[in-house]
Amino acid sequence: MMPGNIITVSERCEIRKATLDNADFIIKLLNQQSFIEYIGDKKVNNHQTAIEYIERSFLSPYKEGLSAPYIIYLQSGQAIGVAGFYQRPYLQEPDLGYAFLDEFTGQGLAFETCEQLVAMARKHLNITKLHAITDVQNHNSKKLLNRLGFEGNGKIYSQSPTKADCLFTYYFA
Repeated sequence: MMPGNIITVSERCEIRKATLDNADFIIKLLNQQSFIEYIGDKKVNNHQTAIEYIERSFLSPYKEGLSAPYIIYLQSGQAIGVAGFYQRPYLQEPDLGYAFLDEFTGQGLAFETCEQLVAMARKHLNITKLHAITDVQNHNSKKLLNRLGFEGNGKIYSQSPTKADCLFTYYFA
């Protein structure tokens, strides 16, 4: 691990721990149409709900030493996405999750970042496999997971008993 808020770096990005200063970025990311469509409406639409979201989804897992997401920055210092590990109550192993601002998709940044996170999981998490969940209609995400080496494991009803998502698993050798 690296000093300060930086967890690791890739060729073009820095993966950093979130801070309360990320509230405006979180509002922008969580309210873009693609996030709502593929991940869901988190009802984070003002500074106070963003602070609460950051405390609950980032800072609390950091304090407890749990699987956690991080903020993805370009080397220039601009926040462009969120990626990291989530411990879902219905999965035994962590789930790799990610979301990027639309203007930074299609440039290989998610692949680069997630590849770095999978390597970090291999080295620092005591697990034999890593999961990922994506919307059935999110073809770009499914392609990314396949490119990373995840294998499709069928459907999972994680958010609703009537809406299936795709479950992927990465097996560490």
